[in-house]
Order: sequence, then structure tokens, then C-alpha cells
Amino acid sequence: MLTQPCRERRSIATPPSGFVALCLGWWLVIACFSGCNGPGPFMNSTAQQQSAWEQQQASRIQDLGRRASALDVDNRDLHTQLAQAQQQVKLYSEEIELLRGRLSDTASQLREFQVAKVQADRQLSALEATTTRGGSARITANNSLQESLPVIDIPGIQVRPDGDVVRIELPADRLFHQGTSQLLPTAATLLNQIAGVVARNYPRQIVGIEAHTDNVPLGAASSHQVTAAQSTAVFSVLTTRAQLPAEQLFTVGYGANRPVVSNATPAGRARNRRVEIVIYPETVDGT
Repeated sequence: MLTQPCRERRSIATPPSGFVALCLGWWLVIACFSGCNGPGPFMNSTAQQQSAWEQQQASRIQDLGRRASALDVDNRDLHTQLAQAQQQVKLYSEEIELLRGRLSDTASQLREFQVAKVQADRQLSALEATTTRGGSARITANNSLQESLPVIDIPGIQVRPDGDVVRIELPADRLFHQGTSQLLPTAATLLNQIAGVVARNYPRQIVGIEAHTDNVPLGAASSHQVTAAQSTAVFSVLTTRAQLPAEQLFTVGYGANRPVVSNATPAGRARNRRVEIVIYPETVDGT
């Protein structure tokens, strides 16, 4: 009788095996759920990796930013250097055009000088032929020109020695319309006065009529053409109206090749526009 109650108490205190298994299963589920959602070892590792990745991306972004800033600086420097190079190229281009212009002017002056030389050679040949034609005249030297220069009391007219010759300088603006070979109405009176001085003081001397101008372009005609026409116009007045012997005179047009002063000022250019009556020491003596 005593044994049976003990058996009954033992059966009540010991849970069934199925119940134990069920509790164990629920415990595993709860433990797993808590491990997946709580700060377990696996979650700690994932968070560290995420933080490291974010730091790496932030470092890369900062590096890209620095590179972009450096590229912006380089780009600005390149634009500045390009602008400076373009300005330098422009200056070089302007200098080249200026040099081309000067070269063209020099070439033009050379051509004019060559034309003037040919004209002077022809005039000299004609003068030599005139002085030796038929043996009727000969040239002899006269070295006394410097001893007594003529006094010309005409405002604006200069008389000066130049080596072994005497030069009587007449402003071209008092003889011609500027830039042309057209004589002014008052030119004949002035040339008659000069012819009288030549006839009185140098009745047998060789006389050159040299026309000069400044460096201002004269349009279609060259400076040599204009000055050659000017010297011819003066020759015509001196031989037809003033009655100087034609065989005593010759003409030359020098263009702008022989300025006496700088052409940089209006007064200088006016001085360079001139006709010079040049008295040579040689004489033409009739037999």
C-alpha cells in the first residue's frame, strides 16, 4: 500500500518527454531569433565592415575632390597661358606686318633710286654730248665759287656752300601746288629773280636743277616722277622766260631720297620739299 503512492508521486514530478522536446524547440527558436536581431557576434562583424566601407568611400570622395580642385587650378593656368600665347602671337603678327611694310617701302625707294640714277646717267650723257658737240664748247674747272657767295635778298631762299658747289634752295611750296608739278602763278616771278642771280654771278657755270620732296605718298605718281616733272618745269621757265642758256642747265628728280632734315614734323617735311639750283665749278666756254 505504501509503494503505490510513491509511484504516483514519481509520475507526477517527471514531465513527459514530448513536453520537454517542445520546450527545448521553443527555446532554440527564441535563442535564434534573439541572436539574429540582437548584438551578437555576427551583427558586430557586419557593422564593422559597413563602417569600414563608408570610411573608405568617404576617403575616396575626398581624394576625388582634391584631384578635381587640382584639375581646376591646372585648367585656369592653361587658359591663362593660352591667352598670353595668343597675345604674343598677335604682337608677333603686328611686328611682321610692320616689317613687311618697311620692306615694301625700302624696295619702293630702291626702285625709285634706280630710276633716278638712270635718269641722271642719261642727263649726264646728254650734257656731255652737248658740251662736246662739234667742238663748239668745252668744260673747264672753276674753283673760286666759295670765295664770293651771291647775296639773295628774298625771304625763305637759302644760299649755302656744299663741298665744291653752291646750292640755292627754293621751297617747292612757293613754286608748285603741293604734291604736283603744276606751277603757282607767282612761281615765274621768283624764278626770274633766281635766274638774274645766276646770270650775274655764274654766267658760264654748269647749273643743275634738283627737285626733292618729303616722304608723304603722292598717290598714283611716284615721288621720282613728280620731282622729275618739277625740275623740268623749272628748266622750262629758266630757259624760255629768263633766257638762261639751255646747254648750261640740266635737271634731276631725286624724289624723297635726299632729305636735308627729318620728316618727323610738318616743318621738316616742308623743308624737304624743295628745288635746289646747284652751281658747279665747271664752266661751258664758247669758242
